[in-house]
Amino acid sequence: MASPPLVDHLRFPCSVLFALLLTTFATGQIEHALPSALQSCSVPGVKRSTRCGRTKVLENPVLPGSRKLEIHFAVIPAAKGHARPDPIVPLLGGPGESAIDAAEWSVHRLEPMLNDRDLLLVDQRGTGQSGALRCHFFSPDDPAESLQNVFPPARVESCAKDLAKHADLTQYSYQRFADDLEKVRRTLGYGKLNLFAGSYGTRAAQVFVRAYPSSVRTIYLGSVVPIDIAIPLPDAKAAQSTMQRTFAACESDASCRSAFPHIRDEFSLIMERLASGRVFVQVPGHAGTVALSQGRVAEWFRSLLYRPSSAARLPWLIDQANKGDWGPIVNGILEDARDGDNDLSLGLLLSITCSDDVPFVREEEVGAATRNTFLGDWRLRQQQAACKVWPHSVAPASDRQPIHTQIPTMFVSGDSDGGTPLWFTEQAAPGFQNRIEVIMNNRGHTEWAPCIVTLYERFLNQGSISGLDASACSHFSRPPFKTE
Repeated sequence: MASPPLVDHLRFPCSVLFALLLTTFATGQIEHALPSALQSCSVPGVKRSTRCGRTKVLENPVLPGSRKLEIHFAVIPAAKGHARPDPIVPLLGGPGESAIDAAEWSVHRLEPMLNDRDLLLVDQRGTGQSGALRCHFFSPDDPAESLQNVFPPARVESCAKDLAKHADLTQYSYQRFADDLEKVRRTLGYGKLNLFAGSYGTRAAQVFVRAYPSSVRTIYLGSVVPIDIAIPLPDAKAAQSTMQRTFAACESDASCRSAFPHIRDEFSLIMERLASGRVFVQVPGHAGTVALSQGRVAEWFRSLLYRPSSAARLPWLIDQANKGDWGPIVNGILEDARDGDNDLSLGLLLSITCSDDVPFVREEEVGAATRNTFLGDWRLRQQQAACKVWPHSVAPASDRQPIHTQIPTMFVSGDSDGGTPLWFTEQAAPGFQNRIEVIMNNRGHTEWAPCIVTLYERFLNQGSISGLDASACSHFSRPPFKTE
C-alpha cells in the first residue's frame, strides 16, 4: 500500500481562523463545510477531489519544550458537496499502516457511504507523512536474515539507535494518537466521528472511545483485537486451530483430497526436517545456500492462515516442500519481508507492541499458550527480543481495562481467521452494550463483501443497530484450494 507522498500540503498558521459553514438540509440534517484554508491535493489511486492539511502537536505533551510533530491528514469531500458533520474515519492496522497511503482501499470499500459524508484520513504519528518510523528489516544483500528472523536482532538495534536520534520512541502510543485525532477533529470543525477500524486499528478505536466518548457517533470493529489481550501470546493457538480447519477442509474437498491425500503427514514431515536444521535453500540471485528456519516458515504459514483465500495455497506449498522444492516458500517469505518494509512503519509497530502487549505476557502462561502448536513460542520470543532493545514505555495497567460504552457498534468477524479468532470478539464485545455481531462464514481477517456494505450503510445512516440482520453474511463458501 506504500505510495508517493501527497503534494500541496498546507502549514496552518496559528493566526488563521477557520470559517465553518453550517446550513440545514430540507430533512433537518446539518451540513458541514471544510475550512477554506485546506488545499487541494492528489492522493494516489483516488480520482475524487481531495483536500489536505497538517497540524502541529507536541511529541510529548507532558514536556512543553519537546519537539513538534506534524500530523498530516487528507479529506475526501462528500460526493454531493453537502457533507454531514460526522465523517467516516478509517483506523488502519499493523500497527504501522498509513491511512493516507490506503486511501484507494478505503474509497473502494466505503464509496456508497461517501455521497453525503466526508472521508477523513489521518496518518497516525509514526506512519506515512506524520513522521514515519521506518525500519528496514529486509536486506537484499543478505536475504538469509529474513529466512531466519522476523525481527533480525542487529537490524532492530540499529534502527532503534537511528530513530532515537530524532524521535522519542516512547511517545508513539495509541493514547497519543487519540489525542492527535481529537485535535484534528476540532481543527476541522467536525462533529462526532464514525470510526471505521480494522485489525490493530480496533485498538486505536477502543482507546479513542475511552478518551473521547462524546466525539464518537458509531464504531465499526472489523476483526477486533481486544484491549486486554497480550499479543502475540495467543497467536500460536489461533494458528494451530485454523491450520487444523484448513486440513479438514482439504480432506472434505474432492480435488484437494485427491491431490494431497496425506497432507497432515506431509506437514509433520517438513516441520521435522526444518527442526533438524538440515534444510538449506538457494536464494534467487545469490550464490551458495542458506539455512531455512523452522520458526520462520511456521510464522509465514501463520500469516497465510489469516484468510481462507491465502490458506488455500498451504496444501500445495506443503506438498512441494515435501517433494524437495522449497522455492515457493522461500520466495513467499522474502516477498512478504520486502513488502513489510514498504507497507508498514515497523518502528511504530515495535513502539506500540513493546508498550501495550509484550510487557503483559506472563511467563507462566507461555507454555500452555504455545504447547502442541506448530508455531510454538518462536514468534513470541522474536518479539520479546526486539522489545529488549527498543526504547519503550509500559502502558499503565488501567489502560488495558475492557471498554464499556453505549455507542452503537458493529462487530464483523470471519470464522476462518487465523489472526483474530472468534473468541477475540467474545472477549471484547460484552462491554459494547449497544452492538451487533456479524460473523462471515468461510471468511477471514478484515474481509469485505456486498452484504457488509449493505449492513454498514444502513447502520451508518440510522446511527443505530435497529433492524440489522446479523446473519446476513452467513452464506459464503470456502475459496477453492490450489492443487497445481
